[in-house]
Amino acid sequence: MNDQVRELWRNADFRKMFASRVVSNLGNGMAPIALAFGVLELPGGNAGSLSIVTAAHMVPLVLFMVIGGVAADRFGRAMLVGSTDLIGSIFVSISAFAFLTHHASIPLLAFNGFVFGVLNALWYPAFMGLMPQIVETRLLQSANALVGMGANLALTLGAAIAGVLVAAFGSGWAILIDAASFFIAGCLVISLRHLDREAPTAEEKEVGVIAQLKDGWTEFSSRRWIVIVVFSFAFFHPAFEGFIGVMAPVRAKEVLHGARDMGFMMAGWGFGGLLGTIAALRIHVKRPLLLAVGVMPTISLWIFAMAVPMPIWFLVGTAVIGGIAIDIMYANWLTTLQTHVHEEAMSRVGAYDAFGSMVFAPIGLFVAGPFTKVVGTQTALVVAGSIALVAASVPLFSREVRTLARAD
Repeated sequence: MNDQVRELWRNADFRKMFASRVVSNLGNGMAPIALAFGVLELPGGNAGSLSIVTAAHMVPLVLFMVIGGVAADRFGRAMLVGSTDLIGSIFVSISAFAFLTHHASIPLLAFNGFVFGVLNALWYPAFMGLMPQIVETRLLQSANALVGMGANLALTLGAAIAGVLVAAFGSGWAILIDAASFFIAGCLVISLRHLDREAPTAEEKEVGVIAQLKDGWTEFSSRRWIVIVVFSFAFFHPAFEGFIGVMAPVRAKEVLHGARDMGFMMAGWGFGGLLGTIAALRIHVKRPLLLAVGVMPTISLWIFAMAVPMPIWFLVGTAVIGGIAIDIMYANWLTTLQTHVHEEAMSRVGAYDAFGSMVFAPIGLFVAGPFTKVVGTQTALVVAGSIALVAASVPLFSREVRTLARAD
């Protein structure tokens, strides 16, 4: 395994990709905490307004995801990833200066979130298909795990900094750092555009977007194991996104020490992700899909612990467990996709994967605020935890999911 790491590190393009994710995730660790508590501190800010802002980002992310897959396969993945990061940095900067100048409002933040959601919809499928252009197939799991390890270390640091920064100075400075991180990451990835495919031939240009979408759907739907996992996570994500985006910040403000303790928990989540990627880097199992889905039910522990609520040290511990699970899942799921799906269709299949998995997430975010206000945060957390636990467990009942062997 150390030989693979050394081989990867000799690849200059991989080092740029690694650096871009580390820098970007430093900001990503700050953004959710800064935005959540920034909204809650606005005049009249509550769980309902937080739902509006978070859902405004999630709706276009889901709606445009499939188109993003076609765009990535058609026009170039590195260019698309880098360009969306650079444009995104502008809109994040606008939100940051709005907080710093005390002009932030729910409509402005929702609009910026909507634009950023569109950009994310273009970014994600392109990013999923970029790694196979950088490294050989045999190195994919190690590459995904190594990038995840650096990204999660940065996420942990960003969340820890954000908790202190937001509590001391407000949300604006943390969001501004997030904007800077997107700009730097975008510059790094755009420098990889030499890896992108050549301009489409005349014959390829005649193939319409609809035809490409149909081809991507054929690749996606022909693999029953993909459909089962994606269908199950279509119900997991509304519960978890509602928890992380709305219920957890509201609960932290109600019974904990607000942004500081939310920062501790998110740092624990990032640290768990770091441990999970280290595990994924070192452990190559015969059935990576079984491992990927097998660890996911443990994430519900954090949600249930928040409902009680348990002491902060226990909550951080459950966040660590959840972080380990999510990154073991991500590294093994991504490797399974990248090694079982044809490379030229990877972004389109990844887009259908992301679209299907996240299709109900906006509903979860829209409902989380009003539902929490009506039934109380504790009951809302119990419901969210139960849905997450059941949905994450369903794929384990499929023999195809349990027995699919690695292909690299």
